[in-house]
Amino acid sequence: MPSSSSSHHLPSTIAALHSDILQTHILTRLDGPALASAASASSRFRHLSAEDQLWRQICSATWPSTTHPRIQQAISAFPSEHRSFFSDVFPLLDCRSLRSDLDRSPSSELISAVDIHYKDKPLFSKVHSTDTNTNWFLYSPFRVDVIDPKDSIPLPIRRREKREDWVANLEQNLTASWIVIDTIKNRAANVSSRQAVNVRRHWLSGEIQVQYTTMMGGDGRAGSRTEMVQCSVVVICGEKEEDGMEMSVREVSMQILDMEGKHLNGKESSGILGEAMERGKRIKEQKGEAKLRFGEYEELKRKRKGRKDRIENALDMLCVLTGIAIFLSFCTFIIFFFFFFT
Repeated sequence: MPSSSSSHHLPSTIAALHSDILQTHILTRLDGPALASAASASSRFRHLSAEDQLWRQICSATWPSTTHPRIQQAISAFPSEHRSFFSDVFPLLDCRSLRSDLDRSPSSELISAVDIHYKDKPLFSKVHSTDTNTNWFLYSPFRVDVIDPKDSIPLPIRRREKREDWVANLEQNLTASWIVIDTIKNRAANVSSRQAVNVRRHWLSGEIQVQYTTMMGGDGRAGSRTEMVQCSVVVICGEKEEDGMEMSVREVSMQILDMEGKHLNGKESSGILGEAMERGKRIKEQKGEAKLRFGEYEELKRKRKGRKDRIENALDMLCVLTGIAIFLSFCTFIIFFFFFFT
């Protein structure tokens, strides 16, 4: 039995543990935010937490798509590799106050790393590369699809659940991450809101559209259709055609829409995404915040549409009054001419 005096020599704090034990058995159990907090505790923990393998494991666990060789190659060029990548991608993106240059020259390639989770379990991962130098990309409506139309991803939702419950189920349990990477500037951003901001069922096809939206600053011109835009990740789910007993994910896409609901083209979208990656604020995510922002954006769109309708109605009335005035003037001229020359 050890003496009482020897007990005073036992480690009394976690900081007294050997570095190998800390790094192998303790820091490896932390998630990203916890590891970042540990790094700020002391210079020793900051040194131990800077080990890239720790951050690589965290990135791989959070976003399985980052294990792809193309993504690993891109991350290796970041200043602090996986730690820099995590600090770019994990926080919620806030770009509402940005003013973007819609004529900005795009990078030669836009890399997307997409992950879909259901009840925190990986459901789908895909890495997609888009060539941004072609005229087709620059001047066509911007949309990136990562699932082949012939493929589908089964969801663990069966017919035993009521159809009206599917919407609530997906809104609560289906999460999406869409990371865009600029390999020239070595920056990245997650343009998805993670949690769904809008879920609706199509009245005819029965498909359920789940939307993950981040609001971004456009050209900043008050009243323009691109004053503010929404980057929307859309997941479409439907019943499997074989038996109708299960649901599957049929489409996963990303697009950027203006305040009139129209698609921006590739060049405009690249400019906005580039500004978001470089200058977008990274903030701590609050539950329900993304949905609240989406509601504010929809209200802003309704007010803008109301102003536009009032202006158009006023112009229509002005045109009608102008036409009546011209008609009356013409009639007056005809009457005057008739009586004066007859």
